[in-house]
Amino acid sequence: MSQVRKSETLKDRVTEMTQVRESETPEVRVAEILSRLPPKSLMRFKCIRKSWCTAINNPSFTAKHLSNSVDNKFSSSTCILLHRSHMPVFPDRSWKREYFWSMINLSHDSDEHNLYYDVEDLNIQFPLEDHDLVSVHGYCNGIVCLIVGKHAVLYNPATRELKQLPDSCLLLPSPPKGKFELESSFQGMGFGYDSKAKEYKVVKIIENCEYSDYERTFSHRIALPHTAEVYVTTTNSWRVIKIEISSDTYNCSCSVYLKGFCYWFASDDEEYILSFDLGDEIFHRIQLPRRKESGFLFYDLFLFNESIASFCSHYDKSDNSRILEILEIWVMDDCDGVKSSWTKLQTLGPFKDNENLLTFWKSDELLMVTSDNRVISYNSSTGNLKYIHIPPIINKITGFEALIYVESIVSVKRVEGKVPFSPI
Repeated sequence: MSQVRKSETLKDRVTEMTQVRESETPEVRVAEILSRLPPKSLMRFKCIRKSWCTAINNPSFTAKHLSNSVDNKFSSSTCILLHRSHMPVFPDRSWKREYFWSMINLSHDSDEHNLYYDVEDLNIQFPLEDHDLVSVHGYCNGIVCLIVGKHAVLYNPATRELKQLPDSCLLLPSPPKGKFELESSFQGMGFGYDSKAKEYKVVKIIENCEYSDYERTFSHRIALPHTAEVYVTTTNSWRVIKIEISSDTYNCSCSVYLKGFCYWFASDDEEYILSFDLGDEIFHRIQLPRRKESGFLFYDLFLFNESIASFCSHYDKSDNSRILEILEIWVMDDCDGVKSSWTKLQTLGPFKDNENLLTFWKSDELLMVTSDNRVISYNSSTGNLKYIHIPPIINKITGFEALIYVESIVSVKRVEGKVPFSPI
């Protein structure tokens, strides 16, 4: 982002800060000003005055700051959290997967013709074994829910706070060896805010099976009913909950949180959306749109203007691959976690290369990854694209994940949710 644009943004913020009522006390004025600053500044300001540290740590201040961030009143840019990995092979043929995180701020000028961006690389050090995987499974109010190796983790990239959750009460610590012994494996996870109980929750879905022979081959695999558990931040513990879905259900997406519900793209005999009410702790099945044309399949979910949306693209059965030539965007109307009413928002393409779509960051701006692993922002209205330079430039980058991110100071170590504010 240019220095001129940064200066203009700072002037606008200062102007907003001066527009406080004369009747307010100095403490209230200070809190109002601080609530409009980015988390990085607030973390530094904690050390300036004891009264500021007390104010910033107050749950009502956290709620006020989060409300300002969600409303996006004081920022003209969109923040995207980008996660990717690569796997270097060493001379002795050993290998170790490495992960990279970046915060990207994207914005347009006043006439929407020029795209500006800046990139901040995040030095996130997770306790990893050599071959451990890191994957994003949920996001809510500045906190990202991850699987790091065998552990569930809550992480706030803005404050660098990390919390490893207790071990699952359903996942077995190691695979069994005999036949007809229960085997459990992680299937999916979601994270969000329960506005009824005013607390954050993590929900985990477990796949169960057993084998009819000692070799434990797939042909002898016997699928058993799924199980599920919920972690509540206020009690710091897991408890088993009821789940009724097909034993053949396969979850293949990061969850999307919206207004008290977690959503996953899932499939058994057909693709559908699995939703979970964080308040009532009940799962629901939502049908995807039914298209007349053949050869198109839905995949993945994302948020679009406070609605659940899904991609739909052409599927080539001959080589079992998805071809991103024509892309349709469908939006769920009046989303309440149970009903399914859909509208086709727009059709995009044709695309020349087989780009991988990451997310929408505006109504007509797509963040994508090209076939040579370069990140671009593509404007569907004008056809313009701009490459986003994201160091380090390393060959064979894989596993790109991106989400629209709102910075917050919500603490993962002190997540109580006991604040007079109901997040989206």
